[in-house]
Amino acid sequence: MSRLEEQWRQIYAVELPALAKARDTSQKHWPVYLDHCFARIILDNAVGIDRPWTEAIKSPAIKNMTEDQLRAAIELAQSIISGTKDLDVLNQRSLDLRGKTGSNKKKRKAAASEELRATKSKRTESGNISTYFLPSPQSPEKNTLATAAKADASVTDAAHAATEIDMDVQLKRIAGSKLTAFRKQTLSMLCQVPRGRYSTYQAMSDFITKSSHKTCARAVGNAMRNNPFAPEVPCHRILAADGTLGGFSGHWGEDGKFAKEKHKLLDDEGVRFDSRGKVKGPPFPPWHDMHDTHVMQGLHSTMTRANNHE
Repeated sequence: MSRLEEQWRQIYAVELPALAKARDTSQKHWPVYLDHCFARIILDNAVGIDRPWTEAIKSPAIKNMTEDQLRAAIELAQSIISGTKDLDVLNQRSLDLRGKTGSNKKKRKAAASEELRATKSKRTESGNISTYFLPSPQSPEKNTLATAAKADASVTDAAHAATEIDMDVQLKRIAGSKLTAFRKQTLSMLCQVPRGRYSTYQAMSDFITKSSHKTCARAVGNAMRNNPFAPEVPCHRILAADGTLGGFSGHWGEDGKFAKEKHKLLDDEGVRFDSRGKVKGPPFPPWHDMHDTHVMQGLHSTMTRANNHE
């Protein structure tokens, strides 16, 4: 099983994103380019079959799939690579299973817009509390939370809702915002980190310094503070360079005011910590230049226009 698990991880997290980025001719069109999107498409078709995979097995999939399910997922992924399966068709079927097409999509967008307007009209009890602790625009409207237990449940629901968020939509939200160019750049990078993975403030700052301009881990952390698009834009997936929890909503470390909330979001996504408080498993692969993809080229143009009008 461990060999199959590693093969599955390699094919959906490394090989398929690389082919999509290169626009390999095995597919006429690559509708997605992030690893968690490939995982969604393949698992819905190979494991869920007639329903989203999350209704067939528990998350994380790699720890809960049977050997037969793993083999089916790998076989379908290999068919995509060889071009014998049409990724566009598989993606459309996955979206259909999740009710993300046609009239259902229009209804959901209308409901989300209404919820977003309602959310913006609410005031938080503290200026340090980010929109993590408000109902997600993608979630059904909830009554005012009366207990800490209900608050925890709200955070969990928001995290699960963020799992299937279309990151292209989030990138456009960021680009069209009134945030500074640096905050837009930092938050846009978060859209690369899939559910169940993590990176660090230092890795982000190193990439920005190498590809754009000089910065530091502290500046990156400050740019993510009070993230207005959380949890859909997942700043909770960024940890300290030593693998410890890092900051959350303006507070730092395990003793921080919202450390439990960050741990819960990560735990629900399958990220685990050892007894010393260090994260388990390897970090998200090295950042790639987001402007290399046609989606990010469009975002870059949008951001440029937005920044020129700030």
